[in-house]
Amino acid sequence: MCGIVGYIGNAPEEHLLHGLEVLEYRGYDSAGIAVIHHGKMSIYKEIGRVANLKGKVIETEEFGAGIAHTRWATHGKVSLQNAHPQLSQNKDIAVVHNGIIENYNLLKEQLLKNGVKFDGDTDSEVIAKLFKDNLSIQTLKEVIDRLEGSYATLVVSKNENRIYFARNKLPLYLTKTSQSIILASDPMCFINQSKDYYDIGDGEYGYADLNSIKIYKNDQCVRKKKNKISFNIKTLANKEFNHYMLKEIYQSKDALINILENYKKKKIIKILNHIASIDTDKIYLIGCGTAYHAGLIGKTYLKKYLKKEVECVLASEFIYQNNIITNKTLCIFISQSGETADTILALKHSQKFGAKTVCITNVTYSSLATLADFTLPIYAGVERAVASTKAYFAQCIILYILARKMAGRRYLANIKKFLHEIDFSDDSLIQKLATMIYSKREIFFIGKSVDFITCEEASLKLKEISYINSQAFACGELKHGTLALIDNKKLIIVIATQSQLLNKVLSSASEIKSRGGQLVLFTPLSLTPQIKKIFKVIIPIKQAEEDFMPLQTILPLQKLAYFTAVKKGNDPDMPRNLAKSVTVE
Repeated sequence: MCGIVGYIGNAPEEHLLHGLEVLEYRGYDSAGIAVIHHGKMSIYKEIGRVANLKGKVIETEEFGAGIAHTRWATHGKVSLQNAHPQLSQNKDIAVVHNGIIENYNLLKEQLLKNGVKFDGDTDSEVIAKLFKDNLSIQTLKEVIDRLEGSYATLVVSKNENRIYFARNKLPLYLTKTSQSIILASDPMCFINQSKDYYDIGDGEYGYADLNSIKIYKNDQCVRKKKNKISFNIKTLANKEFNHYMLKEIYQSKDALINILENYKKKKIIKILNHIASIDTDKIYLIGCGTAYHAGLIGKTYLKKYLKKEVECVLASEFIYQNNIITNKTLCIFISQSGETADTILALKHSQKFGAKTVCITNVTYSSLATLADFTLPIYAGVERAVASTKAYFAQCIILYILARKMAGRRYLANIKKFLHEIDFSDDSLIQKLATMIYSKREIFFIGKSVDFITCEEASLKLKEISYINSQAFACGELKHGTLALIDNKKLIIVIATQSQLLNKVLSSASEIKSRGGQLVLFTPLSLTPQIKKIFKVIIPIKQAEEDFMPLQTILPLQKLAYFTAVKKGNDPDMPRNLAKSVTVE
């Protein structure tokens, strides 16, 4: 989940700090850099955001080498001692690490017995202490051979302008220009610096300096092909909005335009045709968090159009459920980043049984995209806010396209129609509702059928950025336990978009009302004056085709989460304890 960057060239501090700002979506508990000039190493660390670190770093224009890290804490509390870079015993070698060292307790115990002293309690410090006093390609190999777990790591010594690196299971990329070397967790760090890059593969290690790049695997030198930097960078800037999250909610419409443009191209149609031709008797949709909710929406599409057995499973649970997987199983993996560790493990697990695999992702150079048999890009553009919005919207659209294509039906005309129906609702109404709910400690969402899925996603958005304890329930389940929680202090948000189910939803709302609960309704439906009296607030939603109503409905609910977080004084882009890319199990 952490982000790492390395740089060799002029003004290393400036470039390292810029890299950390690009990678801050991966973690922002603490940040630090180690920079080498003329055989001397300077270390800067700070708790919290990269901006906190920036004010402490002394920048130079001189040539130098350095590594940097922005942390999402796994082992050890958030502290300066546990912030990276971590140092060797003699303080001459510095290490930054993304991942988890599973056998660190054993290694630490061995080092302590040998008299090695530790400064903190993070697993990453073990890597630094294993180097003792010498850094070379030989000692790098000796160290990584002792590590169990996942890692992308960069190592420098004050005695040379060279960066050593190693990767196992987690992303790491490298580029070389005429005047610099850059390594990073995401090639986004290379934008405006280079036109291509190398993908460091699993089990590979090596070193880079201005004169040479050496990459090894199993003691053999590896030749690498360059990848072109072709991704869109327009969404990196944020000048029109106070936060990326609000900007990205509105960019859902841009994502739809991009999808319409790209999903009529021969390259994508060919991939869709290949997937549609697969002889399958069961389909799994696998994802985590918001991607899992997109999978639930996709399940409704696939069952509706294919009439086949479809199951949606949390990626973190997939390999433990004894799921029936054969060579006639189609597994669809959904991940915004394409680096979600649990989803990658689930994909590898399914491939052991011969299943065909499809990846739906925003990042076509990601690990998941590389491993899957087929990749369907969502074309949402860079998503910077931790809480996913436009990516969820785009994932659902791609699942709609896939379901229609597999059923032999067209999809472009319906999506074009929806493009003109998209509505982001009245901000003033949503802001008033945010003012009403921001001081609540607990909020419930209820809905039926596909609206219940929307409740789950809306509830997740609210809790992850407002920190309100929010829960979603299917209407029919209220009487099976949840009604015990209802009193006159409880606020319940009701989602009702299906006219054929309205009476059943209203019945559940009435049960809540009779017990003193306060009710808010999101709906596109026409209501009688009698029905309107049940609700304290009604937020109207513009009607769209049935298949797209979950997406039409989620837009104002995403904004509700945003405005509530802002009202509470939270940073909606970087909520506490979370990170954008979940690269650890």
